[in-house]
Amino acid sequence: MAAVRAVPTLGGVRRLVLAIVAVLVLAAGAHAAANPVVTAVKRTADVRSSKLRMTVTIAGGGARQTMTGTGAQSGDGVTLSMRTSGGGRSTTIDAVLLRQNGSYVMFMRSPAFAAQLPAGKTWLRVDLSQQAANAGVDFSSLVDTARTLAPLEKGLVSSRRLGRETVAGKAATHYQAVVDLQRAARAIPAYAEQIAAVQRATGLKLGRTTQHVWVGADGRVRQVRSSTPTAGQGGVRATATQTITFLAYDVPVRITAPPRAQVFSP
Repeated sequence: MAAVRAVPTLGGVRRLVLAIVAVLVLAAGAHAAANPVVTAVKRTADVRSSKLRMTVTIAGGGARQTMTGTGAQSGDGVTLSMRTSGGGRSTTIDAVLLRQNGSYVMFMRSPAFAAQLPAGKTWLRVDLSQQAANAGVDFSSLVDTARTLAPLEKGLVSSRRLGRETVAGKAATHYQAVVDLQRAARAIPAYAEQIAAVQRATGLKLGRTTQHVWVGADGRVRQVRSSTPTAGQGGVRATATQTITFLAYDVPVRITAPPRAQVFSP
């Protein structure tokens, strides 16, 4: 599971997707565990749609890569528009996640790999269910909110309130939670498989982690920040720091697949 260069190959794009998936697995494993936050997480899980802003920084071995972007979610669908930068280079990536015929697929478009696609094709299709299975991850459990939240409360060690802050122009309460990922893994076999996959990729045994969560006045999660181990270029150990800010909930969101004629499926 390696981070890609700022200008990725098609194979590199697939690794980028799996890297983001792994970060989301561990981020989710921490944010629901803080006692004051559990109610907010469950209330957030009931939303029909959301709009968000995301930043992911992967640093290690003297290298640093940053991904920033905005997106939206509705049901099983997610759309993201991101910019990646690192090594003095930058590029944009548009992504659409949908469920098709029982599988989760990601459509991606970027000028970085446009020249590698057949004539007339602007989107690359990746079967995430297959890619995640190859990495030992049950992808369906990552996008099914009920299954994702179930193991997250099992690893709580401690939590504390840090104070009131402003997030995206709105008042929020900042919490910090310490979570034992192995305790959560022992409680639920499917989560144990996900943790094991990340440990294989990084060569590290995951233990306790710290998660920061901001809860808005509406009782829903406003922002989540986590740092987790990952593997950088050449297998170098690195740290991925992710911040997701939820800008709005239950707003109109329409997510559709790109026109079939523009899609390349390797």
